[in-house]
Amino acid sequence: MNPMNTYILQPKAVLQPFVQQYIVLQNITSPAEIARKKLFTLGKQYLVFIRQGGLAFKPYEHAAFALPEASVTGPFTCAVDASVTGPLDAVIVQLNAYASHRLMGISMESVTNYFRDLTKVNACWKETAQQLKAAPGEKAIQEILDGALENLLPTQTSALRQIDEMVDYLAEQKGKVQLLELALRFKTSRHTLERQFMEVTGLTPQLFNRILRRQRYA
Repeated sequence: MNPMNTYILQPKAVLQPFVQQYIVLQNITSPAEIARKKLFTLGKQYLVFIRQGGLAFKPYEHAAFALPEASVTGPFTCAVDASVTGPLDAVIVQLNAYASHRLMGISMESVTNYFRDLTKVNACWKETAQQLKAAPGEKAIQEILDGALENLLPTQTSALRQIDEMVDYLAEQKGKVQLLELALRFKTSRHTLERQFMEVTGLTPQLFNRILRRQRYA
């Protein structure tokens, strides 16, 4: 066990690019330990499973909230203060910008700077949360998450796949793309682009660009 009581696990290759990594936190007693791992930062989406203790957030100029045993949270558009009821044990799944919409059909507009209780999205997440609480080690945690997420892999539609491609293009260009240029490149109107991008990522294209530019200097 490392000094921060943190394990990084890699998901199955078939889950990429939706799922980026699994983070197992154990015996966390201070939000500073979470901050040092750069978790819950601007523009990121996460699944969070609480195994023990509690985790709460207060985004700047937004309502505070405590996470239930299984949730999706983010993207955050501002600084976030975390608080820990400990010791905290949790399993965190870091997602890419469109994974929550793709894997679970969640409109990310409802999650931005907030959360959704996964057990109310689909009852299967209750069982997953219970399995993770009982998991004896990292290998078991990895297998549980791989199995649960692989079952959600979508059959992509062309409209949604286009948003995936937009996100990837903006990331490649490091956020240095104008909205009109993006609309012309993907042969859509600015209004349609903004509406679909917001639904899938929880962010406007302009804000997503700003976050990408800021991350270059982080």
